[in-house]
Amino acid sequence: MFGKAGGMTYRWGIAGTGRIASDFVDGLRQLPDTEVVAVCSRSGDTARAFATQRNIPHAHSSYEALASDPNVDIVYVATPNSRHRGDSELFLRSGKHVLCEKPFALNSIEAESMVATARHEGRFIMEAIWSRFLPVYVSLGEVLATQPLGHITHVAADIGFVAPTQKAHRLNDPALGGGALLDLGIYCLHFARFVLGDHDTVVAHGVLNDQGVDVDATYTLGYKSGATATLRSTTQHETPCIATITGERGVIHVESRMHRPPGFRVQIHGEAERYYRHDELGQGLRHQVPEVHRCIDQGFIESPRLTHSETMSYARTMDEIRRQLGVRYAVDGIA
Repeated sequence: MFGKAGGMTYRWGIAGTGRIASDFVDGLRQLPDTEVVAVCSRSGDTARAFATQRNIPHAHSSYEALASDPNVDIVYVATPNSRHRGDSELFLRSGKHVLCEKPFALNSIEAESMVATARHEGRFIMEAIWSRFLPVYVSLGEVLATQPLGHITHVAADIGFVAPTQKAHRLNDPALGGGALLDLGIYCLHFARFVLGDHDTVVAHGVLNDQGVDVDATYTLGYKSGATATLRSTTQHETPCIATITGERGVIHVESRMHRPPGFRVQIHGEAERYYRHDELGQGLRHQVPEVHRCIDQGFIESPRLTHSETMSYARTMDEIRRQLGVRYAVDGIA
């Protein structure tokens, strides 16, 4: 893993060739200590086209070939939701570290298996909740640490857009882990936890498509502090995609799109509004990468900033929300 000048270079492989994989490659190339050395797909033609367009040296026509590539140290798993567990565990068992795109897994049983495999193999794995590492979120965390709102009473967040309606589309197909919750709701759950920590209760209501996956859901979390969080994810409607944090002394408004906002406003009663702006170059996917590198350098199998325990909490919460909505995947044990 040593570059030409003697410094450390982290050699990445990309599993998957979708849009987020492309955006992630762009992000990696904004960093000085990374090299994208390989990509894989189930289709050799697709992998080769992706590699040619993005100047990646090696294109593999199977995930097993990428797992066996001795030039790859870390794999970014950007395959469909239904493949996350199998692909991640394949790479872990092949001696690779893994950054797995969210949602980490289809359910908490799969998530537990992935974490157990990482521990057994002594390899790092992290869910790619990239919002956590954005400078704007770091700034928001620093502001919240000063407790400007006093006691926080409510958090609200929504994320939604109008998705394609084809039954085979990954957001609509239960065989691919479809539904708005796993793809979009994770951002809302992350925001609520970022602000309020662990919740105690969850109540969910929603609408399912004719294949049985959620296309619109609202879920309310309750906390021991008395606070509540109202969250919504939908693939039926274009929503404002904003978030608010309400406290006894004022409100923080997080701009659209709340998972990667340009800034946020702090309005404290009787004080002038403060605005925190963080313009981003590209999608911002690169900001999670230094944490991956730092943890690998230090021999960690999990990030202290985004722990396995936190990832498991999201998985269990989404299990419960799906249970209340009536969304079932085959891997849940209910055909």
